[in-house]
Amino acid sequence: MLNTTTLQPNTLQLDRLAEAARYALLRRLAPALRHDMAGALQPISMVAVLLEKRLQKPEPDLAVISKNVHNINTLTREASITCMQLMSWLAPKQDAVVAVHEGVQEAMSLVATELSFQGVNLVNETEGTSATLPVTVLRGLFMASLLALTDSHRGPATVVLGTTVADGHPVLTLALTAMAGKGGDDAISASPAYRALDWDDVQALAAVESVFLVRSTGRVELHFQS
Repeated sequence: MLNTTTLQPNTLQLDRLAEAARYALLRRLAPALRHDMAGALQPISMVAVLLEKRLQKPEPDLAVISKNVHNINTLTREASITCMQLMSWLAPKQDAVVAVHEGVQEAMSLVATELSFQGVNLVNETEGTSATLPVTVLRGLFMASLLALTDSHRGPATVVLGTTVADGHPVLTLALTAMAGKGGDDAISASPAYRALDWDDVQALAAVESVFLVRSTGRVELHFQS
């Protein structure tokens, strides 16, 4: 029997490292996903409580109750769509692509609140590009890069998310600028929900996605080859 571990140690090891990085990333994102799901479901319970009170009246207003039922149906459909979209973070379709600006905005929105508590402000400057990228890359490698960049910095900062082109291929850029003396007293210094993401995690994800990672102090560039 052939020993594939011996034949392809680098490939197998890299796959395992990338798998571990994805797990760590999802553990970090779990609180935000849970928060957004709860936010989508909460309006349904609020309208249901209101409906219950109206049904307990001696002479319920059927027209108002009918409207409440309609609202619950609408909210339920919307919540179902939202929850399904959030659940897709666990296993996005491998062949799905998204416009860069839309994908960056989606990723940014998921963690913007958490990062704002740490004094980190996110700015999306990717509009103006017509490029598309795999959803798996934006939800995986890009998000891991953003968290690794902010995890490595303590204190208030602004992170500008941008895009450029090199050799005809898209490049995503993340640039962190420290904001010393701005909002430091209001920023919350807290440990990550799971563990800090490091650059080994990011490099493993970049390697399996065939993306060239360029990193310097406060700046990350993701160079795509296609």
